[in-house]
This record gives sequence, structure tokens and C-alpha cells, in this order.
Amino acid sequence: MAGALIAAFGGFASFNLTLSALPAYAVRSGAGPAGAGALTATLMAATLVVQPVTPWLFARIGRRQSLALSGVLFGLPCPVLPAVSALPALTALAAVRGLGFGVFVVAGVTFTAELFPPGARGRAIGWYGAVVGVSGVLGAPAGIALARERAYPLVFALATATAALVVAGAFCFPRAAAPAPAPEPGHRRTLRATGRALRPMTGPLLVEAASTTAYGVVFTFLPLTASAAPGALLAAQVSTVLSRLGAGWLIDRYGARRVLPPAVLLTALGTAAGAAPHEPVLLLAGTALFGASFGAVQSATLVLALQAAGDHPAGLAVAGVAWNVAFDGGTGVGSLAGGPVLSHGGPAALFPAAAAVLAVFLLFDRWVTRRPDTGKCTSPPGD
Repeated sequence: MAGALIAAFGGFASFNLTLSALPAYAVRSGAGPAGAGALTATLMAATLVVQPVTPWLFARIGRRQSLALSGVLFGLPCPVLPAVSALPALTALAAVRGLGFGVFVVAGVTFTAELFPPGARGRAIGWYGAVVGVSGVLGAPAGIALARERAYPLVFALATATAALVVAGAFCFPRAAAPAPAPEPGHRRTLRATGRALRPMTGPLLVEAASTTAYGVVFTFLPLTASAAPGALLAAQVSTVLSRLGAGWLIDRYGARRVLPPAVLLTALGTAAGAAPHEPVLLLAGTALFGASFGAVQSATLVLALQAAGDHPAGLAVAGVAWNVAFDGGTGVGSLAGGPVLSHGGPAALFPAAAAVLAVFLLFDRWVTRRPDTGKCTSPPGD
């Protein structure tokens, strides 16, 4: 577990440092706001492209080597960034980092799940999520502060050093047996098997995508609508860290299926609080509630996806890929679709609409769940 936590902190700290500083660096280099947006879009596009082939990579070269490779790809471009200013070169480096990040995020949740039996996965994923949250609380403000001081070489040096922790964490994992022969990732039989594996995860994955759509809306548009946004978003981040630990215990004790509905409804309520941008007390309370319940949704949906996948490495890898695609895709949808809604209806339309989407997908999840989780994560998949 120590290796997973070291790698999680390093990878997400590097991600948050550059995510908050690189757009300003691109604008300073002459790329303009559109160019800055293109860098983030390129990184996330490369992340999404590589995620479906990660199970094949894990089977081909093994877990330790895959995670170490992700750290190398994610960190190696960072020392080059201070010497680069042209947008095509910056975009190419962002694409390389995106490939590494795509492997890293799937490896983190998949390998952590493999290390623990189903009855302990809630707490393990809770600790993993809490460390990810801490890296965001520390990395994002540091990146913004250093960018305002134009200390970009220091930002990129820190991003390199924290990415190196991914490589260090990889070699704290136990040495696994020789990887099994892996089918080619484009094989038709593999695609059919993947489709069958994804079917029982549909409800939790759609809830996950809807929750991160709300996340994309809150973290993208609250700074544009509320003067209290910095404090509100910090409250959301801190409460997310704390809730991941508590939610893990609740999931192992009562079952992810029982934890998910109240967590989703509270997330929707916290999202809707963004409709009151000029009420700072309500906004702070709402974003703290959003962060706490959002963290619980993340843990519960991931545990349900892993439970549906079964306890064999191939199934856990498929669940890890699908959950991360839902997270990244939902965040992107919220960021892209929220702009037109905000332009036409303002905060009073945008934030309640995101909350309503989340509630609708919870209802859909309840409808497609034929056999509710009777209690603990030790229940067989499908119970």
C-alpha cells in the first residue's frame, strides 16, 4: 500500500502543479488563452486515448514496470518545458505527459484494488483518494502562486521531482509473477469480452460520469460567478480529503450500494448551492457539503465497478479503465457544456441543472440495479 500512496501523491502533485501553472506559461510565451486551453485539452485527450489499452500493457510488461513507465512519460518532459515556448512543441510535450498520466491513473486504482480483498477495498480506496486530495490541496495553490511570481523553472523542477515519486512508488509494489500472454488490444474477441464485463458496471459508471460533470461545472465556473470562490473551492477540496477516509469505512461496513444514494443526493444539493453566488456563507457550506459527498460518490462508484468486475486481474483492469474514463469524460462534459448554459441562464440555471442531471442518473442506476447490495463489499458480483 505504501507504494501506491507514494506514487499517488507524486503523480497527482505533478499533475496539479503543471495544470495550474502551464496555462499561464503558455500565455506568457505568446500562445494566448486559446493555446493555453489547447494544452490542457491535448493532455486530457492523450489520457483518454491510452486508457483503453492499459490492461494489455499491464499484462504485457507487469504492474511495476507499467507504473514506472507512466512516471517516466509524465515527468520526462518537465525539465524540457523551460526551454520551450512555441505552441506546437508545448503541445507535443503535453501529449507525452498525457500518455503517461493515462497509464498512471488506471494503474493506481487497479493495483490498489489488487492488493486488498473486497471487504477491505473501501478503506484502501479511501486512503488512496485522500492522498490524491492532499496532493491537489498542496499542488494546485503552489502552482498558481509560483506562476504569479513567474517562477516557472521552479514549478517544472518540482513537477519533475514529484513525478519521480511515481517511479519510486512503483518499485515498492510486491514483485508479481511473470505476466500472462496478453491478447492484442484491437482483437474482436477482446472487445466482446470487454463489452460483457462493462455491462454490470453501467449504472455506477453513469453516476460517476454525472458526478464529475457536476465537479467540472463547480470547479470551472464557480470562480467566474462568485467572489468567494477561492475559499469555497478550498473547502470542497479539504472536505473531499476527509470524506474519502470516512466513506471507505462506511462502504466496508454497510456496502457501497447503501452509501451511494445519500452521497449522490448530498452532492446534488451541494452543487445547487452554486446558484447563490452572492451568499458567501451558503456557498461555503454548500461547497463543503459538495466536497464531502463527492468524495463518498467516488469511492462508492469505484468499489461497485470493481465488485461487478470480479476478483481476477483482467476484470479489475477493465473496471479501473472504465471508471477513469467516466471521471475524465464527465469532467470534460461539465466544463464544455456548462459554458453555454451559464451564458444563457446564469448561475441560477447552470448549477441546479448539473444537480438535476446527477439526480436523474441516480434514478437510472436504481432502475438498472436488479439486486441491491445486501451489505458488504464481500458480496459476490451481481448480488
